[in-house]
Formats: sequence, C-alpha cells, structure tokens
Amino acid sequence: MHISPIISSLKLLFVITIFSFSLFSCGGGGESSYSLTKKEVAKKEDFSDKDTYSAESEVDVMAWVKEKPAYVGGKKEMYNFIKNNLVIPEEAKKAKVSGMVFVRFIVEKDGKITNPKIIKGLGHGCEDAAKNVIMSMPAWKPGIHEGKVVRVYHSLPIAFAKQ
Repeated sequence: MHISPIISSLKLLFVITIFSFSLFSCGGGGESSYSLTKKEVAKKEDFSDKDTYSAESEVDVMAWVKEKPAYVGGKKEMYNFIKNNLVIPEEAKKAKVSGMVFVRFIVEKDGKITNPKIIKGLGHGCEDAAKNVIMSMPAWKPGIHEGKVVRVYHSLPIAFAKQ
C-alpha cells in the first residue's frame, strides 16, 4: 500500500475544504457560528419561497459588472450603518442565536435597494430584521458596465451575535 496517494488525497481534501470555507465565510467581528441540533434541523425554516418576484422585475439585472455597486462612504461605513440600525428580534435574543443571514438584493440604476431575498437564514425573525436593515440603507453608488449605469445583484452577510 502506498501512502503517497493517500496523503495527496488528504491534501486535496484539505485544500478544497479551506477553499469552500473561504468562499462562504465573512471576516470581522469575531462572530460565532450557529449550530443546529438534530431536532432543530428537522424544523428549520425553508426560505426558498419566502420572496417571490415577477420575472419582469429581474430581467435586466446583471450579476457581474466592470464597476460594482458600492455603499457611499465605503465598506466600513456600510457595516457601521448595519451595526447601528440592525434590530435584533426578541425571539433571536431569547434563543441566543448567532451566525450570518445572507441577503441578495438589487442595486437599481439610481442606487436604491430593491427586491431583498434571503439566501441563507437563521430563523427566529433574523431574516426580516436583515431585510429591514438592507432596505433602510441610503442609496448606493450604482454599478456601471460598458459605460452605462445598470441594475446589479449584490449580496451581503448580516451578522447576528449572541446577546
């Protein structure tokens, strides 16, 4: 039995795991993750159909552009806005929920935020709180592609920490 192929396989698995983690993790704040027990997994909400939009509303929305939309003032100011305006639901406080809610939305041509949709939720009212803070943001600098202002999808993680 050769150990070399096994070690190579383990190294590859390690690299894939680290790569996957880096794709889905977000930096900062020292947030801890929320883990579910087997009972909670069974009753975990399905957020896939929470937000429905007409196909027309998202027809001309771009996923990738040369100049991405940006919060006026930069990322630090955006996360300060979220920190200062996020209302943690009482149910989430009681359940000591922590983790990330991922919200996908559209930055319109005028910079306004529309169509927030939960990509990943935590339950306990965190999804509505995340959508509310996203929708309360001031207008962003819109995305630009080939010299034209365009509608662009954008996603943000909203951190919830144990209270």
